[in-house]
Amino acid sequence: MKAIFLKYNQHLLLFFLWLWVIGLFVIDSMRALPSIAMIGFSAVGLLSAHPKYWWRNYIANKRLCVLGMVFAVVLPSALYSNNLYYFSQKAMLLLPYFLLPFAYTQSKGFTTKHKQWLLYTFCIGVIITAMQALVYYYQNTLEVNQAYLESRVMPTAVAHHPTFSLMSALAIYIFYYNVKITSNRSLQIINILAAAFLIVFIHVFSVRAGLLAFYLLMLLAIYEQLAIYKKVKLVILMVVLCGSIAVSTCFFSPTIRNKIINTQNDIDTYAEGGSANNQSLGSRIISYKNAIEITNTTSWVFGCGLGDIEDLNNQIFETKYPDITKKIIPHNQFLFFLAAIGILGVLVFSVAFYMPLYKNCKNFNLLAHYIVITVAFLIEAFLLTQLGVAFSLLFLLLFVNNNKQLAS
Repeated sequence: MKAIFLKYNQHLLLFFLWLWVIGLFVIDSMRALPSIAMIGFSAVGLLSAHPKYWWRNYIANKRLCVLGMVFAVVLPSALYSNNLYYFSQKAMLLLPYFLLPFAYTQSKGFTTKHKQWLLYTFCIGVIITAMQALVYYYQNTLEVNQAYLESRVMPTAVAHHPTFSLMSALAIYIFYYNVKITSNRSLQIINILAAAFLIVFIHVFSVRAGLLAFYLLMLLAIYEQLAIYKKVKLVILMVVLCGSIAVSTCFFSPTIRNKIINTQNDIDTYAEGGSANNQSLGSRIISYKNAIEITNTTSWVFGCGLGDIEDLNNQIFETKYPDITKKIIPHNQFLFFLAAIGILGVLVFSVAFYMPLYKNCKNFNLLAHYIVITVAFLIEAFLLTQLGVAFSLLFLLLFVNNNKQLAS
């Protein structure tokens, strides 16, 4: 029985990863699916090695092992958090950063072919979701255009639009990478067309996070082509293509024009001391200031405790900004952790989270994913959401090499 399981355990792991990818796109209607996929993946991984070897295998793969600190770093704050219910909620969201790498290190790493299969599933999901959004836009053009003046965007199957814009940016880079690694002309053309479609979409979608991530990934691709492959003509073509699309959408797309107007209005209103209610940028800036205030009034070293940050943040909103109806937590991962677990916790978290890049910066897929997630960290407390954990951790498992000798 064990021999049969070990023969097919990689296929089971791939199935649960595939289910995990699907879960990213249906998380709003089937919230349990990513959790089911993670639990299944963990169970298969743990059963792939004898329990007495679990810690040995885990410690042996330092690039995956260190990710467990993303979960462990918040645990000490339970000792000085009053609201343990909120603490337990948020700590449970971070638990996969320990459990999933722990389980994955009990099995062999996936082949390039298996990873490509999963990446194509992800990219197809992004394209289908983008197409659905554009169809909705075509059917409700005036309504959607107006929404962009009111800090809203066209709805997508992935309701959290900043995260979907980041998913779109990563998919574009994956298509670019596929063009680079394949010699099949037909596949190259398909990948180029898919990337071009998503480049147009990400500009029409006009979400600031996705656009920033896209252009940073373009800089990464340009650096790679110039510094490593010396392909000056290709770089010129890439710059001309992206520049043409960007200029064209600014002139011809009402969504991006309205987003620019909305952004400028938000900045002007905040600068003039007006109400930030229902204003995306204004509310975010206030949440950043709240994080600093919480840190100042509690502890710069240890923070207020993960369990208490929401309560303290809400108190500041109620006292200083009573007109704001949506009291958001600090929308920056680093500032959120600064207020919750202090500067010491932020340093430990940052070193642990980015450690897989150490001596691994030529892994461009991994580097691209880190660029995308760093953008997410700047505009969201990204790891305090189910979608943020599922999206970020999935591609870390795929792109961080798991190739240490296993004991089973």
